[in-house]
Amino acid sequence: MIYLREVHKRSGTHAGAGYPLASGVLRGLERLALTSSVTILCGENGSGKTTLMELLAAGTGAQAIGESGVHADKTRLFGQAARHFRFVMAQRPKRSFYFTAEDFSRYLDQRRAMMTEARQALDEIDEGYQGRSALARSLAQMPHARTLGEMTDQYERELLTSSHGEGFLSFFGGRLVQGGLYLLDEPEGALSYANQLSLMALIGRAVAGNGQVIMATHSPVLAAYPNAALLDVSAGGIEEVRYEQLPGVQFLSHFMRHREAILNDIGLPNPTITHN
Repeated sequence: MIYLREVHKRSGTHAGAGYPLASGVLRGLERLALTSSVTILCGENGSGKTTLMELLAAGTGAQAIGESGVHADKTRLFGQAARHFRFVMAQRPKRSFYFTAEDFSRYLDQRRAMMTEARQALDEIDEGYQGRSALARSLAQMPHARTLGEMTDQYERELLTSSHGEGFLSFFGGRLVQGGLYLLDEPEGALSYANQLSLMALIGRAVAGNGQVIMATHSPVLAAYPNAALLDVSAGGIEEVRYEQLPGVQFLSHFMRHREAILNDIGLPNPTITHN
């Protein structure tokens, strides 16, 4: 399913506008067609992938996890920029969210604080309601117990007691469901290559259930998602390429073939090769 089909700049957008419209990727963006259920943005650091993802999130109303403080200010900034573009939707998804590793860490902090607050409230009620009826104590505890129960049951594995990578996968397993538009900015940050394959399987499940995924990544594993539209983002613009043409894939392939020579070129000794 393709919910977001096209983004194009409205006429009359001021060429001298400030950030983020003045950034290279948005300044040169006239039209972006999304032709696949999975679109993958690739490119070097500073190429504008995150800027483009922020714009798409603002234009589609995707909810950022852990949205507060600095991110809320950024959301307002990109919301203003999104008014200069038209976002063509085939239909509205049932749900959508925008994921970044930074927001995930903030979300964990908020989740920890909420669960701690609920547990403290239960302890205070236990102490403060001594001598009162069990019914009165139960009624006072109910909203806090419900909060803990709902948060505990939200994911297959509790995020706060999981490793970072396990927490990522548990989060995605609970959020990548049917009928959604999902924007993922470099989700590979805490994932091993094997866990990146697990994430690909979750994406596949969401896509099979009428989902659309737009993802920015440096990972050659995630970029290998079958039939994804691969867009190389660079100072020269946005270009659809084949997997083998991706600079990151070419570099990794070259490095694997010429590892010793490359390490020697940057002043590091060649790996010691031992033969048993």
